Amino acid sequence: MRGRTLAVVLVVMACFAFNSLATRLLVAQGWLDAAGVTIARFASGAGMLVALLAAQRRAREAAPRRADALAALLLGGYALAIAYGYLFITAAAGTFVFYALVVATMTAGGPRPSARAVAGALIALAGVALLALGRVEGTTPLGVALLAVTGATWGGYSLLLRRGGAPLAGNARAFVGVALLLPLLALVERERLVWTPHGLALALFMGAATTALAYALWARVLPELTPIQAGTFQLVVPVLTAAGGVAALGEPFGARLALAGALVLAGMALALPGARSASRSPGTRGA
Repeated sequence: MRGRTLAVVLVVMACFAFNSLATRLLVAQGWLDAAGVTIARFASGAGMLVALLAAQRRAREAAPRRADALAALLLGGYALAIAYGYLFITAAAGTFVFYALVVATMTAGGPRPSARAVAGALIALAGVALLALGRVEGTTPLGVALLAVTGATWGGYSLLLRRGGAPLAGNARAFVGVALLLPLLALVERERLVWTPHGLALALFMGAATTALAYALWARVLPELTPIQAGTFQLVVPVLTAAGGVAALGEPFGARLALAGALVLAGMALALPGARSASRSPGTRGA
């Protein structure tokens, strides 16, 4: 693998981890409410993706089509579940739940999985169960459930993009579809919206840079990676997020969370290569 490719991949993985940490920080500190995070992040993300296509004289490709309705619905579900979910779970625990459900969804919805892939998915889900049923500080059953929805919707969204081709345009159409519904979310949550200048700035940056640009970079570098490499690199994200949650946000990291994280990572290590070997497609995208 070329050094430039490795550098781009590591930057993208860091962006995915940053998104989880930033979302948790925004809602936990009250800098933005969950609806505000969703609105700012996905409006700016849509704007950035449309701008990227416009720079390539492909702006018309960003217009949503009827066939894109399911992709927009899944992306919207992901957007809401991750923002509201981090009100009830730490970044460290939440990212393990998220990636475990991504693996399970991709294993179930992708090509026929191997026994190794199924075993890996079950081990990863056992780690999630440990978080959901155990008493882990900063973790609630509702938080686990919402982050599970986040992972399942993102896994489904990734499956659609993988089958549809043209990842930049497909992402843009889905983001624009979500953005068109954001005024409705603002109307529903109008009496509970919380905005702060620094919170809004962080959410806009996350949407335009570590969401939209990171997805564009990931789509560009994927052809240079084998399916196993693409899946394995994403194992870095839960580790980075957990470490960042403990170091930057002061989140607790006890023995139960460590064991749950170990189960999730071990399960993903088994499931991802087994699931990818049945197909030549690049695999999932990150959060």
